[in-house]
Parts: sequence; C-alpha cells; structure tokens
Amino acid sequence: MARLLTACLVIALSWLCLAQAQDAPRAVPVEEGTKLREDDVVRLEVFGEDDLTTQTRIMKSGEAVFPLIGAVRISGLTVSEAIEAVRFLYADKYLVDPKVRLTIDNRGQQFFSVIGSVNNPGQFPIPPAGQIDLSAALATAGGLNELADRSRIVLSRADGNDSTYSAAQAEGGAKIPVRPGDRIVVQQSRFVGKTITLLGQVRKPGPLPMPVDGRLDIVSAIASAGGFTELANPKKVSINRGGRVTMLNVKEMTESGDTPYYLQPNDIITVAERFF
Repeated sequence: MARLLTACLVIALSWLCLAQAQDAPRAVPVEEGTKLREDDVVRLEVFGEDDLTTQTRIMKSGEAVFPLIGAVRISGLTVSEAIEAVRFLYADKYLVDPKVRLTIDNRGQQFFSVIGSVNNPGQFPIPPAGQIDLSAALATAGGLNELADRSRIVLSRADGNDSTYSAAQAEGGAKIPVRPGDRIVVQQSRFVGKTITLLGQVRKPGPLPMPVDGRLDIVSAIASAGGFTELANPKKVSINRGGRVTMLNVKEMTESGDTPYYLQPNDIITVAERFF
C-alpha cells in the first residue's frame, strides 16, 4: 500500500511540474548581439531573491522599471549589456554579488514603410530577429510595379538621412539594412505619360508612348508605328527636338548596324515621302 501511495505521489508531482513548465513564460530566442528596444517585454530574475522577479515593458523613454532600483535605461543595449547594468545597480546598494538573469518575453513590434511604385504599398513589421534588407523589404511590398523607376529607390532613415539606390543595387550582393521607422519610396518613372509623335509616311502615324525606362530608338519607334509605307523615303527622316531639326538616314543606319539614335519625350519624327 505504501508503495502504491508513493507511486501516486510521484506521478502527481510529475504532472504538477509539467503543468508549471507549460505555464511558465518562454523567453523569445534572439540572435547574439540583438539590442533591446522600446516595447520589448523583459523578465528579471535574481538568484535567491524571488521577490525581485518581475516582468516589465521598456517604455518610450527607453527605460524599464525594476524592484528597488527603479527605472533603468536599457533600450539600445544587448541583453548581456543590460544584465551588467542591472547587476551593477543591485550590487551597488542592495545585494552582494547578485546573479542576474534577464530574458526577453516578447519583442515589441516595430515597422518600416514602402510607398510609391510597388505592387502592395504599406507599413510592414520588422521581423522578430530585427533584421531585414532593402531587397527583402521591397519583396514584402510585392516588388516594383511596371511604372517604377528602377534607378531611383529612396531610403529615408528615421534619423532624417536619405540615400538613393537602384534596383540592381538593392538586389545585388551588398545587404542594405532597413531599420525601424525607415521609409522606402520607389519613384515613378519620369517617362510615364510621355510620348513622341510620328508623322508622314508611317503606317500608324500619331503619338507613341515612351517606354518606362526611356530607351526608345528611332528604328524601334518606326517599327512600333507599323513601319514605313510604300511611299516612304527612309533616307530622309527628320527629328524635331524643341525646334532643332536633325536629319537621319534610317535606311543606312539599319543596314550598317550603327549606334542607335535614342529619342526623347516630345520629339516629333517625320518620315518624308520619296519622289519617283
């Protein structure tokens, strides 16, 4: 009978320990060197001093309030640095060689924003690990849309400093960190809504939209307008750019493979008629 009671007692104690372990708060795993920040919830434990155990939130001031020692500024410190700061204050006035344990029970949520020419602009949370780069941030916003200027991605830091990157730089090997409070602005291409005009002996005369990247050469423009008519003189194609006229021999350019002649917004291209 005594053995049975002992076995029951052991089982009961085992279930009690398991229940307490399940109810105990679990510390959030963080990478080495991760810094504490505003709104983090931290738990303080001092070995042999159960009455000092407390859970507290880091305030906007960067301080957390602990028993006896009051408000301590720990935002911006690593967990190890915060432990040293708290241990020093307890040792200075209250305890002899205190053994302090500080853990993060919950990470305060922080955000960055992406606006402009992306598919899903908005505000997004910084990952729990506290690290995200520009490429991943843009991907979080759905990536650049078809109107984006891939050469002008402005990263506005929370401290007021701005930097401009290209999509190639963002997607390259160098990691460009995005921090809490940062704003990413993807500029719209300056060529959106811009056109050139084709007149004369092309099959589809009229305005032609500029591509978003602004790279449109004369041969491609004429092809987009349906090509030359049977009456066209490809040796006499004029480009009127703000009143300054340039004559081109497009037939020769095509046959020789010369360097493309790139057009600019508002150019007026006129293909002359040939005379028999």
